[in-house]
Amino acid sequence: MTPPVAILSPHLDDAVLSCWHVLTSPADVRVVNVFAGVPSANVAPGWWDTSSGRHDPVRTVKERIEEDRTALALIGRDPVNLDFLDNQYRSGPQAIEPMVDAVLGILPWGAVVWAPGAFAPQAGHMTDRGARREPHPDHVAVRSAALALRAKGYAVALYADLPHASVCGWPDWVINDGDSGRGRRAAELWRAGLAAARLAPVQLIPEVRRLSPVAFERKAQAVQRYASQVATIEHAIGRRLDDPELLGYEVAWRLPAVEAAS
Repeated sequence: MTPPVAILSPHLDDAVLSCWHVLTSPADVRVVNVFAGVPSANVAPGWWDTSSGRHDPVRTVKERIEEDRTALALIGRDPVNLDFLDNQYRSGPQAIEPMVDAVLGILPWGAVVWAPGAFAPQAGHMTDRGARREPHPDHVAVRSAALALRAKGYAVALYADLPHASVCGWPDWVINDGDSGRGRRAAELWRAGLAAARLAPVQLIPEVRRLSPVAFERKAQAVQRYASQVATIEHAIGRRLDDPELLGYEVAWRLPAVEAAS
């Protein structure tokens, strides 16, 4: 029997952007949006909201929740939304333990947990500090929570978080396109991301999925449901989200089980 799957999605779009082939598989798939909390009315708009031309955080998050529900409904999936606040609404880092406890409360035993690899943007991603090559702190936090679940016995796979991981191209071993300098740079950034999670990339075998034209078209339609986000993301990365060279491949690494202490 195929085990259930739980996709830990940092924000209200990451599962669709990065794990379409999992979402459309016959497995029992649960999407867990981690940073889906609605801020209080006195919270100022964050840097991403402002760049999106939005100035009411409460209304914005509720709109994003509805967009995600609509996108996932296209393939018959229902999200589970946790109430942790997006980084742009927080004054400090999110503690990992409460996240782990919240996920454990809804996670069936035996589930395979999919979490972001938290790869740094490969180009000048627009952020609260301008262009930088650092992973989003919410993605890092969700990855840390997944690794804590791995230590508790859950199987974990890390996925390449898109479009962060692909905005400047794919490693050559993904697209089988020779040995380009751009591909080597992408591979270096991916290795650095895995190493930051204290994982040895040489011990991990990536799973590469190239979406068929039909599958990509369905994915592109779902992505467009995130109407409040698409234009801002495209402006930030300088690429269109309906480009199959950006979102047409999906990559993941299944982590080896943690050996029990003797």
